[in-house]
Amino acid sequence: MIKFRKKQSVIDMIYDYINLNRESKTPLYKQLYASIRKAIESNGLTKGDRLVSIRKLSKALNISKTTVEAAYNQLCAEGYIKNHPQRGYFIEGRVLKIEEKPGNIGADGRSLPTTPIRYDLGSKSVAVDSTGIRLWKKYVRSYLNKDYVIASYGDPQGEPQLRRALSFYSYSVRGVIATDENIVIAAGTQSVLYIICGLLRSFGIRIAVESEASPHIIRVFIDCGFTVIKTPSDSGGLRLDKLKESNPDFVLINPSGSLKSGDKMQMERRYELIRWAESEGKYIIEDDFNGEIVYRSRPIPALQCNSPSNVVYLGSFSKLLLPSVRIGYAVLPENLCLLYSHCRQTLNQTASKLEQLALADYIKDGHLERHLRRLKKIYAKKSEVLKESIIKNFKLIEPEAGIKLFETSLAYSVTINREIDACDFLSKLQQSGIEIISCEAYEGQTSIRLGFSGIDIEKIEPAVELLCSIIDKL
Repeated sequence: MIKFRKKQSVIDMIYDYINLNRESKTPLYKQLYASIRKAIESNGLTKGDRLVSIRKLSKALNISKTTVEAAYNQLCAEGYIKNHPQRGYFIEGRVLKIEEKPGNIGADGRSLPTTPIRYDLGSKSVAVDSTGIRLWKKYVRSYLNKDYVIASYGDPQGEPQLRRALSFYSYSVRGVIATDENIVIAAGTQSVLYIICGLLRSFGIRIAVESEASPHIIRVFIDCGFTVIKTPSDSGGLRLDKLKESNPDFVLINPSGSLKSGDKMQMERRYELIRWAESEGKYIIEDDFNGEIVYRSRPIPALQCNSPSNVVYLGSFSKLLLPSVRIGYAVLPENLCLLYSHCRQTLNQTASKLEQLALADYIKDGHLERHLRRLKKIYAKKSEVLKESIIKNFKLIEPEAGIKLFETSLAYSVTINREIDACDFLSKLQQSGIEIISCEAYEGQTSIRLGFSGIDIEKIEPAVELLCSIIDKL
């Protein structure tokens, strides 16, 4: 039997936490719901407190009973309060609050309801049908059943089996020259870079990066106390004249394709960069993000194969296998291998030992290369469908001026000759269940990046149609 405390309802304190803005576009019932929920989560209202009746609260706040009832029903559905017939509404207690993410905040600062993603045109996922996930699960399960594997620490440099497999795989698909001794494995590219920064500090702290370098990469260098020098690029790649002017200690590049423009570093520019590094005794960090996923032509071999002594090669599997498989690796030049050998015993393994061993077998059995060939065909089809959808639908909103369109890494960048409110646009996309990579508005234009790795091919056309209708309304 439930016993209730004989306590006066909280009508005397209700005005302290209820704040209704009748001029707001947010419905009154949502504002009322949010105010009461906040009071519960902050312990202003505690378990057992009885809420004001619907009739009394509607009269006190001069709002309809339907508005109060809608707010109470939402609170009941989420477990904050409970309706006891003939007794009234009582506080059930605090619900574990999940912090709002920045993406759930509207342009006016108010929280937006979380809408499931229907159309993923972002860059943080891959479509399940593209991953061969069943086979991957089989390899992971095989090691879950081996007690000696999960009951012991792993090698801080990375499991020898995986390092050996990667030495063959990276040479096969990217021409990388490596042995299992000069490969270091960690939980993703960022973790690998933290290790590399520790090795490079004795040579200097000034690093040049391309102007459109990934902010996740730049974050690592800043955290490690490096001075980041943003260097401009052109269609041929990083500009050597600007690089020589700044005279950095190291340079980080993605020769397989700029994340912003999609341009690949030309062969002549590659050789110029290598000659500069060798003559000046500098190290190049080659971030080969998606370097093997080329579906319109044959991939250009990694820069590392032309200068193993001056290039640190970075590889990962986020788009090739699964984003949740946090495994990245570096191929170190001989001098850095010697430095690493002195500190490896003071480091912990960061990438899952179980997943490393599963990946080693997956590669050794030839599945990763077969999966790569299949993936190239899938991405080629998706790329073509997205390109056609963009041209068809964006021309409806830009019939005269046209659009600027170019392909980047598993994405398209489209620029239209109208400037829209990026925050408002992203908020409306979220409310419609659309995820995109980015939106930037400047000087009367808007640039939008749309990815296709995480969306099913049949959803691309309706996704672009909906996105364009939102732009048109703005």
